[in-house]
Amino acid sequence: MRPILISEMIDKAKFNGFFKKIIAICMITTICDGIDINIFGLIVPSLMKDWNIGPAQIGVLGSWGMFGMIFGSLFFGPLADKIGKKLAIMIGTAMYIVFTVLCGFVSTLTEFAVYRFLGGFALAGVFPLAVAYASEFSPKPIRSRVTVWVTSGMASGTVIAALVGMAVISAYGWRPMFLLTAVMVLLLVAQYTLPESLAFLKRKGKDAEIGRVLEKIEPTFKATPADDYQLDIKDTGKASLASLFSAGYGKNTILFWLMMMSNYIFIYGVLMWLPKLMTMLGWSINTSLFFTMTWNLGFLLGIPLFGWMQDTIGGKKSLQIGLVTLAILVSLIGFLPNPYLLAVCLFLTGSAQHGLSGVAGSYIAQSYPTSFRATGTTWGYGLGRVGGTAGPIIGGMLVAMNLPVGYNLMFFALFPIFSAIVVSFTTDFFQKDTNSAIDNRLAK
Repeated sequence: MRPILISEMIDKAKFNGFFKKIIAICMITTICDGIDINIFGLIVPSLMKDWNIGPAQIGVLGSWGMFGMIFGSLFFGPLADKIGKKLAIMIGTAMYIVFTVLCGFVSTLTEFAVYRFLGGFALAGVFPLAVAYASEFSPKPIRSRVTVWVTSGMASGTVIAALVGMAVISAYGWRPMFLLTAVMVLLLVAQYTLPESLAFLKRKGKDAEIGRVLEKIEPTFKATPADDYQLDIKDTGKASLASLFSAGYGKNTILFWLMMMSNYIFIYGVLMWLPKLMTMLGWSINTSLFFTMTWNLGFLLGIPLFGWMQDTIGGKKSLQIGLVTLAILVSLIGFLPNPYLLAVCLFLTGSAQHGLSGVAGSYIAQSYPTSFRATGTTWGYGLGRVGGTAGPIIGGMLVAMNLPVGYNLMFFALFPIFSAIVVSFTTDFFQKDTNSAIDNRLAK
């Protein structure tokens, strides 16, 4: 028998076309989440006008998608650990496409809420599973950057939604924004070509399939029937919610949930209401959509910057610095009447927000072993969406109070500050593991 340590082969492999294909498809997959984050906020001014509904109602309506995500997170994480990440991602993507397209045909608020709920339920499985999947197939030296790259798909999705919104909403109304998501069916074809999770294949005893995948990871490797494929010792546990509280993971799990709740209150509260807040400052709908796009274009700076920061100083410090910076920047937006200064501030704020989203996802994914990484990641994002349900409602209440726009945004700045405090109590297991490995090599 020839023992083959799967994680060691991945960590030592060159970054070849096989890895690039996986990252590209996972990035495109996470675009769904970015589109969903932005699409509702973009149509808010038109929807309020067409259906004659107020900010409180629109806030509740915007939260239905997040309610679906809460239940979806409870479903898709364990499902992925039972049927494999690839199949779970495909199921979530297909469901999201169907129910999002149906939003373009609704005639009542109830129908809209139901389809948003079901689309959110599906989306809860797509984004975090794509992050966990990409992390599993990434060599350790670049794993932080890979997970940040994959999460950048969300930022790309927000930009795509804003660009489409500028071209479509004024001319054709809000319904085509949902109908156009039908093109994502092509993504399912690409997802079908991906390999299944190696940890899942090992648990199912599919050694021959593992061998074929490893030959693509390392072209010089030739699998034989006598090979004994082994997982890292940390990855042999049974996937369950209880796993997230075992072997010292419990403290981080609770803190991750609190951090993600706070982050998603901020993200969904601000981004859903940003176009409306810009119109309240006196800008036209198209100009407001342009400012929203400017925020989202910040990912071009934020993703590489925060990816570099995470590789240099670690995820924990990157989150702390970035969250405080984000709070300061968003507090300035409502007090900048000059359009050029406003655009620059929005771009920098978006850079911080998108960069932090990538680091947060990477930090969580790397903190759990492969066997329950999907469960840990989906629960982290899913429980974070619990906070996300409050974001649109809080934003609607603030808008209904007719407060100055600057005060609305200063209130939301409190949430990144809270997240920074929470992060300071977490343990960076990835840095600890890396340092221990270095110490062991030096000792030898």
